Amino acid sequence: MKESAYEAYLDTCTEVILLVEQYARDRVCEPFFLIDRKTEEQYELRVTSVHELPGTMKYALAVIGFINFENGYYLIDSKDVKIPLLLGAVTRSECFDELFYDPTAKLGVTYSTGESIFRIWSPTALKAQIVIYCEDGSRSYYRMKRGNNGVWCYSYKGDLEFGKYRYIITQPKGFKEVTDPYGVASTANGEYSVVVDMRKTVAIKNEARPKLLQPTDAVIYEVSVRDFTVKADLDDGLKGKFQGLEQIDYLRDLGVTHIQLLPVFDFEGVDELAPLDAYNWGYNPAQYNVPEGSYATDLINPYTRINDLKSLINALHEKGLGVIMDVVYNHVSNRKTFPFDTLVPNYFYRYDSNGLPTEGSGCGNDVASERGMARKYILDSISFWINEYGIDGFRFDLMGLLDVYTMNEIRKLCDSIDPGILLYGEGWNLNTALADEKKASYYNAHLMPGISHFNDTFRDSIKGPTFEHHKKGLTLGDTGLMGIAQHLLAGSSGRRLGESFKFFSPAQSINYVECHDNHTFWDRARISNFHEDDEILRKRQLLATAMVIFAQGIPFIHGGQEFFRSKNGVENSYLDNDEINAINWDDVARFRHEIDLFKGYIKIRKAHAALRFATGLLVKKHVFFANHHDAILEYALKDVGKFGEWEEIRIFFNLKHEPAIISDLCDDWNVIADENYSGTRQLYTVNCDLMVAPLSTVVIVK
Repeated sequence: MKESAYEAYLDTCTEVILLVEQYARDRVCEPFFLIDRKTEEQYELRVTSVHELPGTMKYALAVIGFINFENGYYLIDSKDVKIPLLLGAVTRSECFDELFYDPTAKLGVTYSTGESIFRIWSPTALKAQIVIYCEDGSRSYYRMKRGNNGVWCYSYKGDLEFGKYRYIITQPKGFKEVTDPYGVASTANGEYSVVVDMRKTVAIKNEARPKLLQPTDAVIYEVSVRDFTVKADLDDGLKGKFQGLEQIDYLRDLGVTHIQLLPVFDFEGVDELAPLDAYNWGYNPAQYNVPEGSYATDLINPYTRINDLKSLINALHEKGLGVIMDVVYNHVSNRKTFPFDTLVPNYFYRYDSNGLPTEGSGCGNDVASERGMARKYILDSISFWINEYGIDGFRFDLMGLLDVYTMNEIRKLCDSIDPGILLYGEGWNLNTALADEKKASYYNAHLMPGISHFNDTFRDSIKGPTFEHHKKGLTLGDTGLMGIAQHLLAGSSGRRLGESFKFFSPAQSINYVECHDNHTFWDRARISNFHEDDEILRKRQLLATAMVIFAQGIPFIHGGQEFFRSKNGVENSYLDNDEINAINWDDVARFRHEIDLFKGYIKIRKAHAALRFATGLLVKKHVFFANHHDAILEYALKDVGKFGEWEEIRIFFNLKHEPAIISDLCDDWNVIADENYSGTRQLYTVNCDLMVAPLSTVVIVK
């Protein structure tokens, strides 16, 4: 029987699967044995079942003895034909984590001037080496030593600062060279990991970090480093760079509390040596703990990308702004080239019942966050970004692909460092090999009280369903959504908003009408309300933005939303050029009045804690609604004097084209926002009747 006729995989710690092509089935000669590669000791295999598959015979073989992952094995039949025993589903079994999970392992490189210690986790490896690449092009190879729980280690004596390195991992199926998944610095395009001394990098000024008392105090503003800088009035060397964003004062003056940066870890899709030749949002991770090089001012020095990002974070902190990092732990850019599968085949990703990788992410792989060392990797990475870079929050891409336990462990970790760190993400229910009750999806929000979720019901009800452009949201004309809007403005907590939609508290609701994904509000309005002129559409967008800011929960603003950002109608611009994605700074001057209204809404929100309740009980006690003339939505906060200077707040959203008169005031009220002004200053006093201009927001207080 030829070796190519069959393959053998270790399926569990006690079972081998032998696959034999049909033409060779008659040549299979029992009994079968495993032979230890090192000791040559034999273990008998007992056939427990045989199944006929299309073109293949599948034998299940029980292992009689102990599998030692350090040595590797051959499978041999009675005719002494042997093949290597490959790693199958065993690395995804519970017994594997029981054997090798090591939550305290210190992985990566520990540097000092006299020694650099390299550690990797690869319990299935037969051999591990580190390769040091010298400036003259030569290479030096060093054999690593296996330690407890599959952690390999090598101590390099001498000063290895700036040293370029990779690992060579030998598995039963062969060997491969990879970069360090725990690496913190690299050469251009992640070709090599680099040893650096993080003590020499820019120090984070922790004393300048803004403090967040509760999640609902936040006003989040989403920014792309490249989009915000590439067309700005900056020196050419700063366009599209961390340093360019550092110099833009516009963000400080908006009144928002946190800047959410689109991915700033190292990602694929842009050549760092020619960054303007291609565009990418960055949701394809290449190195989780290394800053993106295309945003750095120098690619030769591996310290520059680190220092540029740290300087930006310090600058934002000094402007009173927290920094939220958009993280993508649910998938990697390329499963075949990322180091995970080389270190431990099949361990770090999810597979379906047929043994095929799942891809709820749409990117060819889903990271198995529920496995011990995958979870540890995520926790280690989160800890690194907080402690080394001073990150104030994390936005989790496709968070529904992660598991509830991991998200709660992240919450615990953050609380141990700073309870004010924000955690939120996309809690969509995606198709992956994880039970629904374990997914970090919005319907499991009650299991994750410290985690917030993007409220897509808010988005689709206020703007319109994302993928049904013929349907309009409330602010684009569907006043039949007034009822659901009340629940949304109340923070979406303790109330059902459609199938299984309920948040534990308003602090779990990220309220938004646009983000980097899908159409901007302006582009969607131009599609759904094509018959209306631009002035009307701008008023509609201001209404929607006011609802986002005044709703209970956490407001989220897409960068440029306040001045009607457009992407020329492109819905998914992740690969489009700067002409589509870049911020048009001429619009900032053009729409100064509307931007001032936006700032004023934020001032009002920040001025009174009743607009920022953290619990559903407070919302239930103090928030009330009324509809006037079928198209005037009133949002009232009553008996709230102990939360701020106003005893009562009434907010009116006029959703129709005609002015409306509110006639039930019966007292003197101070107007602090209308179609011309918004803020905490009293404009004028009204009693009995209040005029609300068409498609506008009015706020009155007493």
